[in-house]
Amino acid sequence: MKEDFLHHVWLHKRIDVTQLFTTKKEKIEILKFGQYLQTSGPDFFNAQLIIANQKWAGNIEIHVKSSDWYLHNHEKDKNYDNVILHVVWEHDIEIYRSNNTEIPVLELKQYIKLSDVNRYKDLFRPKKWINCENQINKIDNFKWSNWKERLFFERLERKSEFISSLLVETKNDWDAVLFCLLAKNFGLNINGDSFLEIAKSIPFSVIRKEKSEVEN
Repeated sequence: MKEDFLHHVWLHKRIDVTQLFTTKKEKIEILKFGQYLQTSGPDFFNAQLIIANQKWAGNIEIHVKSSDWYLHNHEKDKNYDNVILHVVWEHDIEIYRSNNTEIPVLELKQYIKLSDVNRYKDLFRPKKWINCENQINKIDNFKWSNWKERLFFERLERKSEFISSLLVETKNDWDAVLFCLLAKNFGLNINGDSFLEIAKSIPFSVIRKEKSEVEN
């Protein structure tokens, strides 16, 4: 079992949410699954649950085993004090926050269909082309076209939102925005964010002044 699969299950809601219980047999109602962060800190941000008729708002952390909580030293990290549910494949030990309060645990292996597990394993067996090469021809043409079109628009939306945020930061200075975007793209995928931060740390008035002096 891999943690990525458990992330997939939670992100795409591949469980029967009407019949979930903690390892202490307390009923769980999921109001919001949370936002998948894929950064440092808990895996899903700003989730909302009802556990044993008590409403909780906070984060979700996912591991293969409960003991991974201690393997990763989360009990010493205050960033994990707002975890309201520990979602695991196998529950092998009780876990606690840094203030020694116990965190409810949801053990997934009793809720996930074996067919879903086997399908996931099949996707990651060695292939000649891509992981889903044996399934891709079974996708309805309309869904396939619609998905690709949606990907295109989502990419445009992300880019436009990023440019809009830069425009706000630079007080509607399009030249400064262009400078930041050029710097980010010079850094490519690996160093792009670092190049962007360097560009943003330099007041563009300095760049504009240097440009004017060179032209004169």
